[in-house]
Amino acid sequence: MTFDNPLTTTVEEQFVVGESDFAFFDDYAYRCEAGAILLCRKGSAETTVNQYRSVIRPGSLVLVLPGTVLLLTRRTADFRMSYCVFSRELFAEAGFRLDPDYFRVMAECPISNPPARILEGALHWFRMAEYTYRDRGNKFRNIIIKNRLQNVLLEICDKIQRFSLQRPQTSGTTNRQTELFHRFVALVHEHCTVEREVAFYADRLCISTRYLSTIVRNIAHRSAKELIDAAAVLEIKMLLQTTDLSVQEIAYRLRFPDQSYLGRYFRKHAGVSPTDFRSQKK
Repeated sequence: MTFDNPLTTTVEEQFVVGESDFAFFDDYAYRCEAGAILLCRKGSAETTVNQYRSVIRPGSLVLVLPGTVLLLTRRTADFRMSYCVFSRELFAEAGFRLDPDYFRVMAECPISNPPARILEGALHWFRMAEYTYRDRGNKFRNIIIKNRLQNVLLEICDKIQRFSLQRPQTSGTTNRQTELFHRFVALVHEHCTVEREVAFYADRLCISTRYLSTIVRNIAHRSAKELIDAAAVLEIKMLLQTTDLSVQEIAYRLRFPDQSYLGRYFRKHAGVSPTDFRSQKK
């Protein structure tokens, strides 16, 4: 059975509002061309946004920036999310005057669980966005949509900084260590397709591999290598599912020594061979 991707836009429809069970993303790593603001309404699912993974439940907010890899696992049968999806072009227009630091903050915390009063504000924004989306006779509709998107992006950034990023730090960590961790995750997102050794990231951060490993273990409760491998495997899954590249071509693109090496690497972390994984997802 095939499912439609709800996070798509067209030249005519660069902003779409709706609700979906997101079955398309079930065990399917997909790099989203468009961006989206998601609000979980019912059920639960383990959600991965690039390297960040969390269980989302009713009230969870998810920000998907254009180019993000999205994956859902363990999605319950009653799972539903509201979505506002926007094209890369619309996002560029709405985000034109945003401070560059905004994108760092948003990338660091794509999944949040806001308090009740903030959630009520998000629900109100979704209702207003849906009203504007349906109001096709409004001659100012496109301008209003762009302004609504810019407003909610600013609101999300503010609430993340005030509530999500001010949570008590993990015992034994400092502000500097938290900053290094987020820089590490950003570097992994950028380089995991070709760099899979902890030493590379430690060198880029100008710290020792041992210190980096300690920071990651304290904050993420996983090793630095585990996070790197998880990101690389997610990229391989996406290429297997969304392209016709052969395993050999994927190995070449991701700078594995050869097809056999990639096969062993993928089987170790995913539990199946690349060929079997691809056939299972068709």
